[in-house]
Amino acid sequence: MPFWPDNIEAWFCYAEADFHEHGVIDTRAQFLAVVKALPRELNRYVTLCMFTSDVSEPYEILKRSILKRGDLTDRQRLDQLFNNIDLQHGSATDMLQRMREVIGLRTFDEGLFKQLFLFKLPQQVQAVLVSFQNNALDELAASADRILEITKSSTTEVFSDKEKPQTTQNDITYLCHTLTHLKETHNLEDLSPVEIDIVMTTKSRLPEFDRSDPELWFAQLEHY
Repeated sequence: MPFWPDNIEAWFCYAEADFHEHGVIDTRAQFLAVVKALPRELNRYVTLCMFTSDVSEPYEILKRSILKRGDLTDRQRLDQLFNNIDLQHGSATDMLQRMREVIGLRTFDEGLFKQLFLFKLPQQVQAVLVSFQNNALDELAASADRILEITKSSTTEVFSDKEKPQTTQNDITYLCHTLTHLKETHNLEDLSPVEIDIVMTTKSRLPEFDRSDPELWFAQLEHY
């Protein structure tokens, strides 16, 4: 009796029809059949007290506990599923693959999934990719890997307050050209490593990136 994670209510209807067909009327036998069929992420709804004789309707109790989960929003469900997934020392592409494996056959809004994927990336990577959320997820993951590779390979320099370089007009002009290119192509793969490096290093000395309104930030940048 394979579990249907994308439609739990329908699965319980199917399970009860199966119980009726095979004459399984004992609530404890029904309970044990459900426990055996549950996927790992739903095991937390099974408690030790359900196995004791003090609980007369373990199947109904377990069923109600699991169906209450239906009150969660898609965002909350995905947050639970992705709770233990992060970038760590791997690549964004690997992280995306792990997220897809956890979802399995479940269906969720693609935009929400993409939002949660971007949220798990470092902030400096999010700042570059946020304007390109219309790109396919695999493209975003590949672009994130490229940015991460460049930032890791860049030599870190420590400046004192007097030594810290000031943003020059040439920096601003070049960054504007680079971002214009980025906005026109919507594809980080079209940028050279130098262009991406300029975006990543120069933006730290510019007005704070407004993730909710990238167009406004770009306009502010051009008048900086």
